[in-house]
Amino acid sequence: MDHPKNKDKRGRGQGQSRDVQVSKALSLLLRHAAEKEGLKMNAQGYASVSDVLNWRKLKSLKVTFPEILHAVDSSDKKRFALLHIPSAQPTESTTQATTTPATPPDAEHEAGSIVGEEQPATSVLESAPATSEAQQSATDQALSVKDTDPSNFLIRATQGHSIKTIDAASFLEPLSLSDESKLPDTVVHGTFHATWPAILQSGGLRCMGRNHVHFATGPSLESVLAVHADDSAQSKPKPDDSRVISGMRRDAQVLIYIDVRKALKAGVPFWRSENGVILSEGMPVAKSGAEKGEAQKFVSLDFFDVVVERKVGLGKIWEHGEVLQELPETLTKKGNPKGRR
Repeated sequence: MDHPKNKDKRGRGQGQSRDVQVSKALSLLLRHAAEKEGLKMNAQGYASVSDVLNWRKLKSLKVTFPEILHAVDSSDKKRFALLHIPSAQPTESTTQATTTPATPPDAEHEAGSIVGEEQPATSVLESAPATSEAQQSATDQALSVKDTDPSNFLIRATQGHSIKTIDAASFLEPLSLSDESKLPDTVVHGTFHATWPAILQSGGLRCMGRNHVHFATGPSLESVLAVHADDSAQSKPKPDDSRVISGMRRDAQVLIYIDVRKALKAGVPFWRSENGVILSEGMPVAKSGAEKGEAQKFVSLDFFDVVVERKVGLGKIWEHGEVLQELPETLTKKGNPKGRR
């Protein structure tokens, strides 16, 4: 399909490009606001593109179906997944697909029931792609189909959900010690100077309103340490950064490297999303002393391998359970940088 080229156009929203406005609105709806806004969504997070286009914010922006497709196709971090599931009775606005459908024919009925009036929003599309490779293939196929009817497409966010009815096990790939060949070499969480003391004090990483803590699969510890060992590092690009597409903000100041094998052995669940983000909800940690209430879930400090400060050149600040150096107050009191995609 032909997609609009909006990269140079500016619209409302603090000087953001039209593309960014559409992408952020989609992320807000599909990750966080679907329940509040009454959008029908199944347990895997799929919603009808037709319903999505009828959301008030997208209608106010006058977002079109081609712009939705462009948002999926152009996302540098592969934030969205798409399925093409033609209806049993094509309408005048529907042209029959010239390629193999993204899902088997028996999935068409199931998908229709997901977004239908009589089915619960928590239905699961059993025939949906089960691996990251299959989902990317399905998305590519959906984008190539010559079909202009948005009701024949399902869309979802690939990760980042705070909606509690989304079932991670139904669409994320679990990591397991039973097949170590599929474990990433690097699992790293990016954070900021101002946040690191709070992470230490709390005992680990929490989901902070989302369903999972997010991790990237790079840059590798070796590449980061090599940069800081070089006096001329300020003028060099950081190795591996270009291949990390999601899971961590590019301006992260502190990198927390996780011993994923140790964590898995202890029972901490980890998953991989279609866009390569490693996710974990952590494990419940009982509150101690006078604290009351339900145990919170953490990815505990016990599973932190090495922590590196990479912006001002401090290097290792934590290793194997020991604080090697404290961050200066001049860094921790600055607050976090404003959000960047």
